[in-house]
Amino acid sequence: MPPQLGSHWYGSVGDPAKAAATPPAEGGEHPFFHEGDDGKPRRGLAKVGLALALALGVAATSRAGVHTAAATRSSSSSSTLQSSVDNKGRETSHRPGLATTAPPPLAFHARNFYHVRDGKPASDYPWLRDVKLVEPHRETTLSVDDPREGFEYRWLIRGGSSASKVHTAASGAEAVVVLEAKHLEENLVTLEEVEIATGAVARRLDEFVMVKYVRREIRTLTYEEREELLDAMLELWNVRVQDGDGREKYGENYSDIWAINRLHFKAASPQFCDHFHDGLGFLTNHGLVSNTFENSLQQVNPKLTLPYWDFTIESSTAGIAANEHLDDMFGSKIKTPLLQESWFGTADPTTRMVQNGRWANVPIPKMREGNPSKIEPDVYSKLRSPWNVNDRRYISRGMGQMCHARAETFYPWPTCESHYNLATSFTDFYSWVWESLYDPHGPVHIWIGGVMDCEETYGVDIEHLVGEETALDLALMAFVHRKDMFRDGIFSCEGSVAVTESPDEVLESGVCGCHGYDLTQGDDYLQIFESMVFMKELMGDSDENTKRELVRVMCSTPINEGDHLQSSSSLDPSFWSTHPTMERLWMYSVLTGQVTDFEWPDADVTYTASDGTTYSQPISKYSEECLGHRGSDVFPFDILANEVNDFTVQTGIKGSPLGGGNTMTNREVLAAFDPRINALPYVYDTFEWAHCAEDGFDLRDAWLAKGDEEASRGEGPGGQAMSAKKGPRAVSRQSIGGGTVFEKDDLPFPMYGTLKDKMAHLKARKESPAGR
Repeated sequence: MPPQLGSHWYGSVGDPAKAAATPPAEGGEHPFFHEGDDGKPRRGLAKVGLALALALGVAATSRAGVHTAAATRSSSSSSTLQSSVDNKGRETSHRPGLATTAPPPLAFHARNFYHVRDGKPASDYPWLRDVKLVEPHRETTLSVDDPREGFEYRWLIRGGSSASKVHTAASGAEAVVVLEAKHLEENLVTLEEVEIATGAVARRLDEFVMVKYVRREIRTLTYEEREELLDAMLELWNVRVQDGDGREKYGENYSDIWAINRLHFKAASPQFCDHFHDGLGFLTNHGLVSNTFENSLQQVNPKLTLPYWDFTIESSTAGIAANEHLDDMFGSKIKTPLLQESWFGTADPTTRMVQNGRWANVPIPKMREGNPSKIEPDVYSKLRSPWNVNDRRYISRGMGQMCHARAETFYPWPTCESHYNLATSFTDFYSWVWESLYDPHGPVHIWIGGVMDCEETYGVDIEHLVGEETALDLALMAFVHRKDMFRDGIFSCEGSVAVTESPDEVLESGVCGCHGYDLTQGDDYLQIFESMVFMKELMGDSDENTKRELVRVMCSTPINEGDHLQSSSSLDPSFWSTHPTMERLWMYSVLTGQVTDFEWPDADVTYTASDGTTYSQPISKYSEECLGHRGSDVFPFDILANEVNDFTVQTGIKGSPLGGGNTMTNREVLAAFDPRINALPYVYDTFEWAHCAEDGFDLRDAWLAKGDEEASRGEGPGGQAMSAKKGPRAVSRQSIGGGTVFEKDDLPFPMYGTLKDKMAHLKARKESPAGR
């Protein structure tokens, strides 16, 4: 267990140390830029505000700026010690704020470009509110408050204590320093005021500052830094470790995307268990994979962090207006700069492969000869899900196309409402994670990945069988059905084929299909039909021949997920900024005091109510033996046991083994992701969703705990009226020690709200007299 986590219990015993949830100060919005045709940010109000801030030499008046002002008042900081020299040359010490003779206490600011533009970042972290924040490998300007004429100023920076060796020195009332990542955590800044005439130290200030990386929303990066980020990311695709010079070029802690992707692929592709998804391990597993990627990114360029993509901007009123000038995504209403050529590239509408930008023509890797990593590839021996029969050579994106249907019918792009509900409506980790898997996050993968090569099958053949409306519904469920058929041992591929064989040829030859099932006679078809989710609701009244033919067609047609939607989704560069978004939202839910129950069980819990209904609290969609979703499991769950290039995870958590790896249980990792304690090398820039507040979903409401006096008046921070929004869509809830529970037949279903509403409507229609 890493240091500072001893008092935090994230299991079945003990309570986590509770830090008071304090509403933030009022302030301005978090800026985001939109691009011109040249790919560079347009000059808008945010830039005008920046120019003004630079001219005045003060931080922008944002919520972070308010905290900055408080944090830099020497009188409020217990980590600051003032020293002066009396008239006999003896040094005297006093705490700031005590009555002193002139001059006023020595004080300073520490700012970089982003601090000037946006205000002090991370001001809602309780251990950072009164501490200056310095970002590593980034020019930071140290400036003395009210420097005096006739004096010069010296700066000495040590790592952690006055006994430590000085690692950085500078001089001047304003000095630019760059601290390295090896000096993360507390650093002691000594500022000396020296009388020029005598050379004597008139005053001295010792103050601790915190050195941390700051993760920012990707659109708020400067154009220059965004280019640095994308170039550094591309190195992970271009510079390999095995059969390459990656370690020679970037050091022993560097890993390429091919190794990191294998971790995600091997976790998500086994038949009987997805170690990363559809269960409680979703949040922490992706957090540790993201940290591993970020570590390699910093071996290439140590200044950079992994930015987050707040994809609720795309569906907000402000985001829609800002992105109106962009090319659409195959007819989608959702537009984003991230999937334009100058960012992560666009997909060709015909081939569905990324056609331009840095990631154009990035190949999908093949299984190495002899399969030393013990992977289970697709039928083309590539690292795609084994239920996929996708022959495309390069990264592919369906961009909202789901066979002949559009994703928005069942899977709306994540909205401010879904993130508001997640941030304000759950008090326990268990329920929060189950909710986070779907509406607030999953549609991003569904939209970008899409489902391809089945347009004619569902739009013509199946529509002829079942009608237009039902064919559309089945098309939107096609990727779920195909994956579940693989998980249930119904659909499989036997052997491998050359990449020159088309998906249709592979299926027609019988290499892939529903092996062992006779779909021409008997009732084998019925076993398959009844195994598929929502099939009874959609087609329960159909005759035997229709059901049999439908199953036959679904077993023999290509249903190919784009890469964002399958096991090697981490090969698509747009993948990497999606999961920090959910981590940030989790941290906010903890900071505000919404989540107070962090229990993480090791096994499923089931009980039967008095009315005979069976309820359960499963830890995953799979069996409780599926490693990755139990509280006591240790990431990465032996997935890397057969790796051949010394790849290891880099968690970034305090106390992690030198050189990488992980020994912490899932519960301990969850504790490390608690923002109320200092256990990670990074913080998030802000917990502001101004675009959501403009649409009526003010996430600042989360600061108001139940029973709070302000909440009883219906007011938020500063006396503002709270958003009058309903809570999340109700799921089947009883109580098994608190938290969401599921009715017995609910669990296999994807819990997308629109989809569940559709099925409830169909069920009600069939049960009504008119529907019979």
